[in-house]
Amino acid sequence: MRRSILLDKGWRLTWRSFRDEQNLESLLKCGTEGWLPASVPGDVHLDLIKAGEGPDPFYGLNADLWRWVEEKDWWYRLDFTPPKISSDQVAHIVFEGIDTFATIYINGKKVQSDKNMFIPVEVDITSQAERGEPVKLAVKIASPIFSVDINSDYEVVSDWNLPRLFARKAQFNYGWDIAPRLISLGIWRPVKLEIYHLGRIADFWLTSLYIGKKEALLEGELHIEWLRGIPSEADVSLEIFEGPIDEQGERILEIWQKIFPSDYDHFIVFGFPIKNPKLWWANGLGEPNLYSYRLRLSKDAEVLDEWRGNFGIRKVELVQEPLPQGGSSFYFRLNGKEFFAKGFNWTPLDALPARITNERYEEVLRLVKEANANMLRVWGGGIYEPEIFYDLCDRFGILIWQDFMFACANYPQNDEFLKEVEREAEYIVRRLRRHPCLALWSGGNENDAFRYWQVGKDYVKHRLSREVLQKVCKKLNPETPFIPDSPFSPSGDDPNNTTEGDSHRWAHGTSYLSDFYMKDESRFVSEIGHISVPDKEVLLTFIPEDKLWPPFNEYWFYHASDTIRVGWKFRIQSLFNSIRESNLPEPKNLEEFIEVTQDLQAKAYVAWVEHYASLPHCGGILLWNVCDCWPQISDAVIAYPLKPKKAYYAVKEVFSRIKR
Repeated sequence: MRRSILLDKGWRLTWRSFRDEQNLESLLKCGTEGWLPASVPGDVHLDLIKAGEGPDPFYGLNADLWRWVEEKDWWYRLDFTPPKISSDQVAHIVFEGIDTFATIYINGKKVQSDKNMFIPVEVDITSQAERGEPVKLAVKIASPIFSVDINSDYEVVSDWNLPRLFARKAQFNYGWDIAPRLISLGIWRPVKLEIYHLGRIADFWLTSLYIGKKEALLEGELHIEWLRGIPSEADVSLEIFEGPIDEQGERILEIWQKIFPSDYDHFIVFGFPIKNPKLWWANGLGEPNLYSYRLRLSKDAEVLDEWRGNFGIRKVELVQEPLPQGGSSFYFRLNGKEFFAKGFNWTPLDALPARITNERYEEVLRLVKEANANMLRVWGGGIYEPEIFYDLCDRFGILIWQDFMFACANYPQNDEFLKEVEREAEYIVRRLRRHPCLALWSGGNENDAFRYWQVGKDYVKHRLSREVLQKVCKKLNPETPFIPDSPFSPSGDDPNNTTEGDSHRWAHGTSYLSDFYMKDESRFVSEIGHISVPDKEVLLTFIPEDKLWPPFNEYWFYHASDTIRVGWKFRIQSLFNSIRESNLPEPKNLEEFIEVTQDLQAKAYVAWVEHYASLPHCGGILLWNVCDCWPQISDAVIAYPLKPKKAYYAVKEVFSRIKR
């Protein structure tokens, strides 16, 4: 049976100048002097804060004081002795995520490198484990600013931080209108020692081929990988149960399939029926019924590996058909039922993603469910969320519009970069396709729009989304709809064309009742938002009290998106503009400012939801956004870390009234 040992204790951390590897041998051999205690999973900023090396980056202008971190190389080390293994076992160290430019050393020898925050890294230490010898593990994470290779022939375009385009890491780290300039670094997801006997289940997923009232036909796709020797035969068993894995009910089906391996990689595809299927429905449309499975790989009655998981029986369609008034539709159909998508854009819950706990995911997603939302769009400037996020969405009936992690840019198209994108996409699609909540793949956020501003209608020639990502999705998950970007124009017109595809509607500083909004007839609004000021108790967590009023000072500008000083400080003035455009008196103090902006945000969201839901050809509205990733003035309905604004309760009420 697979044995998994979590490597989360005893880590140490230090730093050096970029590419300073002088005396590397002595660095890795020295004791704990000069090394800080480190948390894994974690982030170097969090370890430095804990060690007293700097102030809270979320307070005041403190994020500026952390810029030095992005220019250094960071070293993690761990000394441990793996359990001794037999000759038919293998031992791998599995890093579920390293952020980002990593080089891994075993006993002072470089064994592997990687440069993608979103993909696991696996290191074979079988020879050390066979001998039962100690392992000195070291990981260098190089500067994300200096490590990128900006090609000399790259078509230079306007961008606030060019290195981000060449780094496969969370783009919002580089400074955004929703996030500070605070570039994360570290071993940000768990590290495990995995010991396998002969082989393992490399991948498994179930999909619905046919759904009828009395029977559903499912197809399973299984990939077995033999790691040490090829047995003459092995058994695979699959058991299906009613209910999710932790509430497993009666076993309703058992499938046995004997396999006779003849090569190292084995793909098995098989079908089977489920009688009287209970369908998975989105929140408000029905119950999100889940089934569970237990899959075992065995040899001579010994279980070599086991997977357990949930699945749902459902069919999701994106309907894009010509309309009599021109253009085309854009709406979703679930299990044959058309519905109005109502929900939010989802952005990372913390500017340092390693800090987000499972409990925090459950708290926020429960608020989303209670707000009567049925869809979230995982925005392309953040992260691919961990399994707990998608598991909870499966349970809560929240459909996921999943962006690939590309945002607001003209990304490179050279073969080396696209090969890395393909590797990332194949891993992510295989990982997420098994979740019934998955409703749509999108190539990213506003990349088409960004290129359209630069090159006009030639924007459609970009290979990243229309070749690489689309090909991967078609190959690995053809059942789930795909669009190249958001917003998207099927005809290749302006990506924000409101007569087709989806659109993003932004007009900060205008009245929420202006014609821009209330006469708009978009087919689907995937971004729309109104800024407001959080409660005073939240403001005091990041702005000194003597700077609270008037709001035209560096602290307010900084926490209203302008930590990188690119001119986004206009957002504070836009609040006063929207007050004036709504024919309301200018607030005279902080309390009035908070009240009027939160009232306007709440009224705007209600008016917009009602407007778009009243249009028979509009398929949905996804408000921007759920929750802040740091304390700020923003469009979110929940202030950081977990303080709902008036808009949250207003949206909850209006969503409850929308029955389409």
